[in-house]
Amino acid sequence: NKIPAFMANNSDDDKNNQQKSMNENESVESQVNTFLDTPLFDPDSEANEDNWFANLVKNDYDSAEALYVGIIGIVGVIVSQEMLRIVKYG
Repeated sequence: NKIPAFMANNSDDDKNNQQKSMNENESVESQVNTFLDTPLFDPDSEANEDNWFANLVKNDYDSAEALYVGIIGIVGVIVSQEMLRIVKYG
């Protein structure tokens, strides 16, 4: 029978495993940083040239921000109400 890797107790590999986990953590951290640094919406992109929201962001940033925050807030309230309804009434 083969023992799963997480159940094996190899003290010789502890230093190698620690180094490997540190390298994996760095790669995961760099992947997370890369993901967080990528813009999700670029109003100056050519693909967004005819987009009404991109034009609103360029011309009136404050109104676009208020509209975005309002929509996110409304969606959050609706989702939380539905989750509460599901928990309470099944």
